Amino acid sequence: MSDEALMEATKSLLEVEKSLERALSAGQIRPDRLPGLQMIFGQLPRIMVEEVGNISLLPVKVRLVELFASTISDTCGLPAGAFAGVVRAERWRSWVYFIADPAVSSLFVEAATGCESIPPAGLPPRKLTRTDANVLRVLFRRVSRALTSAFSILADVDFDVGEVVEKIELEPQLGPASPVIAARLSLDYDGHEGIVTIVIPQAALETIRDLLVTAAPNEGSSPAATAPQYQEDPAWSKQLAEEIARAFIELNGVLEERPIALGEVQKFAVGSVIELQMTSMSRVRLDADESPLFWCELGKRDNGLILRVDDEFNQQREAVDEFYGL
Repeated sequence: MSDEALMEATKSLLEVEKSLERALSAGQIRPDRLPGLQMIFGQLPRIMVEEVGNISLLPVKVRLVELFASTISDTCGLPAGAFAGVVRAERWRSWVYFIADPAVSSLFVEAATGCESIPPAGLPPRKLTRTDANVLRVLFRRVSRALTSAFSILADVDFDVGEVVEKIELEPQLGPASPVIAARLSLDYDGHEGIVTIVIPQAALETIRDLLVTAAPNEGSSPAATAPQYQEDPAWSKQLAEEIARAFIELNGVLEERPIALGEVQKFAVGSVIELQMTSMSRVRLDADESPLFWCELGKRDNGLILRVDDEFNQQREAVDEFYGL
């Protein structure tokens, strides 16, 4: 075998090894094995519409195109004219990357600066500037807020947008073969689409991997579903019940109620005597937070008044009795 042929064979072998390394790395955390992650990104488009849609006259539609496992080298290489937001996830002690392709960058800049419609042929191509990058920071901040809200169903994590760059500089612990989870989202303005890609290093998700694995997705749902259902959590249900049981509400005992003329009220003064129709046989209505609960008997114990629950307050029956004058 000639030297040239040997070099070619060695080069091919190295490429195969790199491809295998990327495949193995990307398979460490696969979205199809993480129902919680599918649930989070399933509702992200809806939240992004709320966050991004209110800053422009043009309505926006957001669609989850793809949620997949990949590597840094395959997702973080920016094409010409693309910008990325470098986003800090402090709780994970990691960086996340938002990448806007040239199409979505131009569309968002136009929409955010007052454009009322996009020409049918689309926007004419132009070179994006640092001013455009500053406008894109607004988009990235809205995406970070939407992502924070989407993750809040399972984990408390905040995403803070840092620099907007034309080339991603990786943090020291990451390399080209580092595995990531990536989500591609389509933003549609007036029938014209661009792509925002969210790239999350898989190492960042390790701290919440158990939550992502055990969360229950929608029955028959796809990653683009937008109405997640949640699995009952006995510990959370118990804690909620205990908190409700410790909550304070106002309790009132109503001795007597009768209509009175406004003119009589105007004559009230300190020392006025107000006569009630109640007798020793009258019942007291017990209200909890202004909602009638029970009829009670009035009694006395140790120089104080007490109530003994006598009967439940039946709202329907009381209304019927009142109607017929009973």
